[in-house]
Amino acid sequence: MNLPTPELRNGELAVFESNNHTIHAPPPRTLSPISSNAMNTLNGTSTSSPLSKSNSSNTIRSVPSESLHLDTNTSAQDEARRVHRSDPTAMPHSTRTSPQASIPHSQPPLSRHNPNLGVGNGLVRKISSEFGPTRSYTGSNLQVPEDGSPNSNGNSISPGGQWSSAVGRANLGKSGRVIERLMGENDMLKRDLNLERLRAEESKQAVRMAEGKMDALAAEYDGKLHDAAINKTLLKRRERQVAEMKAQIEAEKNRADKAVERERGWREAMEKIEEDSKRSVEEAQTFAALMKGRNEAMTSHWRDQGVEVNKTVAKLGAEIETIVQERRADDDRMNMLQELCDQQAEQLTALQAEKEGIAEAFDKYKLAQEDALKDIKERAKSQEKANDAALLETQKVLGELKWALGVKQNVKGAE
Repeated sequence: MNLPTPELRNGELAVFESNNHTIHAPPPRTLSPISSNAMNTLNGTSTSSPLSKSNSSNTIRSVPSESLHLDTNTSAQDEARRVHRSDPTAMPHSTRTSPQASIPHSQPPLSRHNPNLGVGNGLVRKISSEFGPTRSYTGSNLQVPEDGSPNSNGNSISPGGQWSSAVGRANLGKSGRVIERLMGENDMLKRDLNLERLRAEESKQAVRMAEGKMDALAAEYDGKLHDAAINKTLLKRRERQVAEMKAQIEAEKNRADKAVERERGWREAMEKIEEDSKRSVEEAQTFAALMKGRNEAMTSHWRDQGVEVNKTVAKLGAEIETIVQERRADDDRMNMLQELCDQQAEQLTALQAEKEGIAEAFDKYKLAQEDALKDIKERAKSQEKANDAALLETQKVLGELKWALGVKQNVKGAE
């Protein structure tokens, strides 16, 4: 499984490189001492028959790639063994062999590489040099550095200047090659284990970074929720304003209805007063005609009573004058009522015009509010969709990270 490689910051690059060098450094190795019989047996493997070699190869697992490398140098190793045996002063437990021929670059590298582990091109795998020359591997090249200069007897000395009595001539036979190969594979497996541990740490860092991103997304989501609450509050405020405008329109309608009712009452009162005034004028005219006839009758019949007649005429004249004044007062009252009716009619016209203006303004305001509400709803829907998409993506990333952290439980043998 290839774990996601997190982006290294400036401060973490040096730590990563130091961990990388620590992983690739060859670990110290100690070997148990070998008996003289085992050494004689190992020394005798070079002269054994081909049948015994085939039998030993059948019982010990071998790696084809390493066998290709080592079989090319069989003649050189046999020559080194003969020289080593002919030299009486040579130590039987030398840990290094005579210089070998350089391995061609066309051959495959000596490595046990797991294809499921993503190793970069710059990662170098080194095999311990206790059993032979140090071999370093890069992504595609194989390099075999030169050995230290051997001594005059054909035997090499360990890097610390001391002879190693742990192996002896184990690397001269096929069993020595198998041991060297197995130890190299063990080292590579240890380095792979350290590499996997480092990758686990990197995955933990990636999880922490993802948690930070999730916190940022949660904060952004809270901000969007706050904006939605503000928009909802503004919408409620606009709805309250619409309700207030509707209440004002209803109040204006009620005022207009009351004004119409008052105008109707004033018109009825004016008509009633006009009828009463006409009736009073007719009665006064009738009474005046009656009084005039009586005056003429009294004048014709009662000429001797001129003073009394004059008094009566004066009295009747005063009454008539009073009636005329009352009629004029009634006329003035009728004119005043007419003016009041005209004023009420003008006010009613103005109220109707104002009502129409308010209705038109309300329609415009209603359209504007509906457009604004539609835009707000569209933005809210788009924001909700974006929030849902971000939340789904966050949940997906969290699931992948949880799965990556659960590798120890899901993959058998993972640590």
